[in-house]
Amino acid sequence: MSRAHRHLSRPRLAWMLVALTAASHAPGSDLRDQAPLPGQRGRQGDGVMAPSHQASQPPRAEILAAERPDEWRLIIEAPGRWPAGALVITPLLRQFAVGRVSLQQGMGQDGPSTRWLIPLHGQPAPLPPLRLASWSIPLPPFPAREADTAPPPPRVIQRASLSHEGPLYPGQPFVYALHITLPDPVRQPALEELVHPDVTIRRLGEDEWRPGARAGEPGVLIRRWLLQARRAGDVTLTAPRLQASYLLGNQSQTLAGRAAPLTLHVDEAPLPLVARRLTLSQQFTRRQATLGEPIIRTLRLRLEDGDGSQVNLPEVHVAGLRVQGDGSQRRERFLANGRLLYEQEWRQALRANQPGDYLLPEIRLPWLNTQNGRIEQLILPGQRLSFTPDPASPETSPSPSATRIPLLIWTLLPLLLVACRPRLGRWLAFYRLQQALRRGDAEGSRRALLHWRHRRWPESLSPAILWPGEIPVSARMAAALDTLQAACFGTLTHFDGAPLALGLCAYETRGIAGLLRRVAWLDGTYRHKDHHKETQ
Repeated sequence: MSRAHRHLSRPRLAWMLVALTAASHAPGSDLRDQAPLPGQRGRQGDGVMAPSHQASQPPRAEILAAERPDEWRLIIEAPGRWPAGALVITPLLRQFAVGRVSLQQGMGQDGPSTRWLIPLHGQPAPLPPLRLASWSIPLPPFPAREADTAPPPPRVIQRASLSHEGPLYPGQPFVYALHITLPDPVRQPALEELVHPDVTIRRLGEDEWRPGARAGEPGVLIRRWLLQARRAGDVTLTAPRLQASYLLGNQSQTLAGRAAPLTLHVDEAPLPLVARRLTLSQQFTRRQATLGEPIIRTLRLRLEDGDGSQVNLPEVHVAGLRVQGDGSQRRERFLANGRLLYEQEWRQALRANQPGDYLLPEIRLPWLNTQNGRIEQLILPGQRLSFTPDPASPETSPSPSATRIPLLIWTLLPLLLVACRPRLGRWLAFYRLQQALRRGDAEGSRRALLHWRHRRWPESLSPAILWPGEIPVSARMAAALDTLQAACFGTLTHFDGAPLALGLCAYETRGIAGLLRRVAWLDGTYRHKDHHKETQ
């Protein structure tokens, strides 16, 4: 008994005991609802007090869907103030990955309340009840994801760009780049090629892949094209179409799209030939040669950031000088500095009909310099070439042997009587080849060799061949053909055709080839003897 109770008088204490006894027997009365006696201290001090189990409102549970299909939020709210560990969540750990549990305490209309927020990760399944003190809290079923059954497709970003500064003219190259951001769920991306009827388009290098900075972040696919406009005006470039797939559950879904189109303006050029830099040079094997020997001229053109097909060199017309073209070689390269370099090389064999000096005219090429926007003239100065008479060859004079019937007619007369008409043209070409080899005429032998080769191998893989070295012969014969080529376009002044004439007989009809070679070389011997008698 407290000190205050000890000071109460005995009559007053007896009266209070009678009142309490009567109140306890009254119907509907409860001592817990009575106010505390004077001097009594309640238990609700500074500590946490759990409510009685006979509370009127039991705890309630609710399950909400999160952003991802396999994520959920379990909310349990109970009256009163409870510590975090009062709720037993061990049954949840057997079926789900449970995140960090958060506890919230607040005051409502019915008094204080405690709320638990429990993140769950996993597939929906029946949940066992949870215990809170003496309460058994049943958990509701998982809600249906009606709005989230078809999640949005992965976000693919496509961006097209052009790399060019200043005015753009036809033939000038520029780069079209396409950057595609691909998330991880995207599989098997397929990108079409860039096409336009008025633009020359070529793929520039291989595709470049830039992975994300961290795992799970999207990467970037970069593809570049080199473009050259063919005409002036407005050009609209439609981006290539991208098609890919991604998995939605166990099914593959298709994803397609393209970047926004780009429009550029191509200005009208005052000249067809447009370039950033243009050079033209020439080289001669020699400046003076003996009559009958060729002088090889090589022209080299270098054009930067332009269309090489617009270059047209003027033809060389000099009286008494024969110019024989031997084809050209060209190539294009995209340099590391972002420039397109075009190179072309021409080879010409120059021969004079009479001894003397010959002046090659200068070459002029007007072109537009895109660096300063000015029209300039590319000038290649003229060159003087000299041809001297051959001291070893005497003056030719009419020979009586020229009036007699050639020995070839008497040799081919029996061949005309046999049933070999389809091969007569090929044999005649072989006979003319033997005559050219016998005379030591390198250029004539080269033309006769190519003519005979066209009849000998009509079904060749390279019907438009220009080089004798590409004829399908043995390695030993290939070396002899290289000697012939060096005599035509090199510095070799003396050519002996006897080894080549003998070796080529193995590639013609046996017997006929040997007969034609003997007749050709025997005819030359008779002509030489007749000419020797006349000079005496």
